[in-house]
Amino acid sequence: MLKNYLKIGLRNLVRHKAHAIINVLGLAIGMSCFLLITLFVIDESLFDRFHKDYEQIYRLTEVVTADGSSTKMANAFSAIGPALQNDFPEFEAFVRLHIDEFKVGRDIQSEFQEKNFAFADSSFWDVFDYHLIEGDPNTALSDPFSLVISKSAAKRHFGEESPIGQTLRVNGQYDFQVVGLMEDMPHRSHLQLDIIASFISLRQLEGGWMFNNWYWPPVYTYAKVPPTVNIKETESKFTGMIQKYLGEIIAEQRDYELQPIDKIHTSTGYSNELGKTINKSYLYVLATTALLILSIACINFMNLSLAKSIGRSGEVGIRKVFGAIRAQIIGQYLTESIILALFSALLALGFFYLAIPAFNGLAQKEFQVGLRELPLIVGALLGIGLFVGVLSGLYPALFLSGFSPIAILKGEVSLKSRFSSFFRKGLIIFQFLVSSVLIISTVVIYYQLSFLRNKSLGFDKEQTIVLDIESVQHLNIRLLKDQLNQLPQVEGASVSSRIPGYEGFYDYNVLPEGSSVENNLLFMRLETDLDFVSLYDFEIVSGRGFDEKLGTDSAAYLLNQTAIEKLGWQPEEALNKNLYLGSVNANGSFRAVHQGKIIGVVKDFNFKSLHNEVDPVVISIIPAAQPYMQQKMSVKLSSGTISENLEAVKEVWSSFAPNIPIDYFFLDDAVQSLYESEEQIGEVFLTFSSISIVLACLGLFAMTSLMAAQLKREVGIRKVLGAKVGHVVWRISSGFVWLIFIAFVIGCLISYLVLGDWLGNFAYQIGLTPYYFLISGAILIIIVFGTLSIKSFKAAQANPVDSLRQE
Repeated sequence: MLKNYLKIGLRNLVRHKAHAIINVLGLAIGMSCFLLITLFVIDESLFDRFHKDYEQIYRLTEVVTADGSSTKMANAFSAIGPALQNDFPEFEAFVRLHIDEFKVGRDIQSEFQEKNFAFADSSFWDVFDYHLIEGDPNTALSDPFSLVISKSAAKRHFGEESPIGQTLRVNGQYDFQVVGLMEDMPHRSHLQLDIIASFISLRQLEGGWMFNNWYWPPVYTYAKVPPTVNIKETESKFTGMIQKYLGEIIAEQRDYELQPIDKIHTSTGYSNELGKTINKSYLYVLATTALLILSIACINFMNLSLAKSIGRSGEVGIRKVFGAIRAQIIGQYLTESIILALFSALLALGFFYLAIPAFNGLAQKEFQVGLRELPLIVGALLGIGLFVGVLSGLYPALFLSGFSPIAILKGEVSLKSRFSSFFRKGLIIFQFLVSSVLIISTVVIYYQLSFLRNKSLGFDKEQTIVLDIESVQHLNIRLLKDQLNQLPQVEGASVSSRIPGYEGFYDYNVLPEGSSVENNLLFMRLETDLDFVSLYDFEIVSGRGFDEKLGTDSAAYLLNQTAIEKLGWQPEEALNKNLYLGSVNANGSFRAVHQGKIIGVVKDFNFKSLHNEVDPVVISIIPAAQPYMQQKMSVKLSSGTISENLEAVKEVWSSFAPNIPIDYFFLDDAVQSLYESEEQIGEVFLTFSSISIVLACLGLFAMTSLMAAQLKREVGIRKVLGAKVGHVVWRISSGFVWLIFIAFVIGCLISYLVLGDWLGNFAYQIGLTPYYFLISGAILIIIVFGTLSIKSFKAAQANPVDSLRQE
């Protein structure tokens, strides 16, 4: 019996090739897209879970509160680690990471700029489970000037030689001995370190103050907490710890939280984050999109199967006349449906493997699906195929097999199939409801990202490259700047501690003249030279900028408008007033490390991403006694060929520091990288939204074809009676048009609610005006009418004699 079902089923599929191809391709594409997006979502969700006890590992983050708003920092000051050890004995271990860039090499001629260099406490392997190939994890980072190196870094520096016992020189001054070799950190690790040196080495490199300091520099601190410890109760004790070491005033401004390590990659609200993060809500959106694409493909499959089965009702009637029982008819329909669905599943597997390279490029991943994952993938595809096949074949089989042969042959099936008609219409509405939401979302995401790219940040970022000069701080930076300024390819150069539009800003306690310590404020600080304001084209709204002819400007300040508002002054009122920068001591006194007068007010500029509102900032001149603040040099290139201008800058650098490779980036690229997560998700979302819309239109095309076939006689009669082509097209299409209109209206309501929440992630955003919904509606109209017209016009222009002659 089964053999007969298969033979008849295959014969019917061959007879209705177009229907079969559309059904198979649509479902296969939907299933393969579902697999690709699911793979992406799972990968992004499993970061840092390879650690054996990942549920016990937490990162200590700092929360800074000012004027009722809070800023979360991914790092904290170095003293917090020893304080945890002293005050919280229930913690198993803690480790601090001071991450920076250093020149590393066996000698000056073979140096590399290592961007993933960290100093870590000897307890590193007590907290983390990174695989150490050679070396003792208990002692690897115990001694000064010892380090552990990754396989990639070892190959870079030593080739095929064993690195153990070898010496690497850091920053051309300090010799470190390699005592361990570790595997490259997994791509699902938010930490990506190539070289880990002992934290105790910082005592010689930077001074002992780095070991236990509450003010500078910030480090990344991780703790391993036993599962029996209540995290919320522990966090509530941090306030007492801050009061103990820093006093009550600071305790009102700062607090600490324990962030689970497996939540780091999917948390985007932290400043100074390590690596790229992704908003967890985006993963929910993508997971939902995957389900919706699969739903659209399955709905297409069921809709077409249902419509086609009703068109074959005469075949069922004849079978029943010749003695076929209900079970046989049900078996026949189920067999055909399951054959199609399972064939789609196998085709989806092929599409999935073929699409992985392109998907890797789109999602910036390196997925490799091997034999180990194959059984799970095949099982999932066959399970989906079997479920869809049974569901698609069961309803029409039960529906048609329940009629008597006389009712079927008299054509009463079409009269009694109101439920099936209602069911199909409901599926079409759902299909285009999903498509409408995806189109509207795509349009809004595109315009929001365009807005972020093009919004004025309050400074000029074009034609500017930023040189990392931290590695040449011991040289005459002023000489380098003068040499660059002499180039015709350079319009100007300026030195600063950090740059706007880029992460890395930190807050300072600020005390205005005449105020008590309790009224100190937290401002971000930007240390620059005298040319920085003019190079970045900051707008002066009151007072003046820095003037190199005035020696007193070395101790002067510029404040942005937000800082003046926080101080409660008007811009003109703030001029010539004194500010003190420093920190609050544990006894409640203010320790001023810098004092100066306000000489000007600059218009607010966005020195962070547009996810955040503008913070108060004070701009000061880098003190001559603190050359280590000279970390970045901004170089404004003149108009002309970028490559030629850049080559001239490189030549100057080579003559200035012949043994140190130049390290630079374009400022506009750095600003754009702040929205890398949104750009990446936007591209993935746009791609799969387009595919889902194509699938919906594919189903609409097939349904229109079936409708045209069912109305073939009616169309012929209408044309004989003088109906125009337009009237005939409307007769075929009108039922779908109203359904799609209803779907679009509902889609607008859903999109308004969902996208409003998404836009809430940005301090600066486009408004959800009717404009974006009208654009989306226009796109949907073009797509829908383009799809409907293909078959409708063909049916409307057919010769009526051909259809009526067969009746």
